[in-house]
Amino acid sequence: MRGEKEQRCFDSIKKFLEKDIYFAMSCEDEDIIKTAFKEAVPNPELNDFPDFIYSNGFIEHFQVTSSKENRKGSTMMREENDIARDFQNRAKVALEDNNVDEVSIKFIETPIYSHKSHSYIYFIDSFKRNFSNHMDSLNEYDGPKENKIFLIEYTDETLRMSKRYPEDLMMGVSYGDLFVRENPAYRLSRDIEMLRYIYDQRNLVDYVMFVNDDSFCGIIVDVIKTQNALEIIKLLHEGYDFHCAMKGSSQVGTVVSVPNKEGD
Repeated sequence: MRGEKEQRCFDSIKKFLEKDIYFAMSCEDEDIIKTAFKEAVPNPELNDFPDFIYSNGFIEHFQVTSSKENRKGSTMMREENDIARDFQNRAKVALEDNNVDEVSIKFIETPIYSHKSHSYIYFIDSFKRNFSNHMDSLNEYDGPKENKIFLIEYTDETLRMSKRYPEDLMMGVSYGDLFVRENPAYRLSRDIEMLRYIYDQRNLVDYVMFVNDDSFCGIIVDVIKTQNALEIIKLLHEGYDFHCAMKGSSQVGTVVSVPNKEGD
């Protein structure tokens, strides 16, 4: 069932629509995306594909992960649930230990947990598996689909990229600002393998919107016309290397206890 995460992602995209986020797309293509986000509304059938519909097509949202997954979901999700339970238990103990005759304020914090089970390979697997699953749903969909848009969101904050340089590059000389580091957060528009993958889906999906919601690097949005995805590769030259940085999570909060005095 769709809910808060789908609507939140949909709403966050709107403030980027006038920015330089479009790849291998004409002005007409850009207008199609802007119109979709202006006119689309949540599907009234809450359990059905797609998430958002309008007169000329749809927007389907799904999330991908770089964490190891099994039948119970991603490892990171399970670890974050464990952290949340730990926090709730610590808060409960703090409340029980409070002196009921006095106002008490206690700061609660869980230990920082390092999420280690992330990799670029896991990300590719998640992306392709989720894409394929939603294609199965699309094949059964008989509503408007003149413009088919997949809105793909990544929120793990671990996937990073670095520009790849030729192995025979001359050393001992200067190269101006060519080595200035880009924003290291992963971008679909820089990934040659995944651009080729979405190009292979060009007859099934018209546009892929990739959102990297990274609290350290900010929200990054890439909108790609699948039919033209190979055109982007021409500009990538040697391409990029991808890896996952270490991420730690914890929960913090404050427990306030106020005595309940009769007559107050």
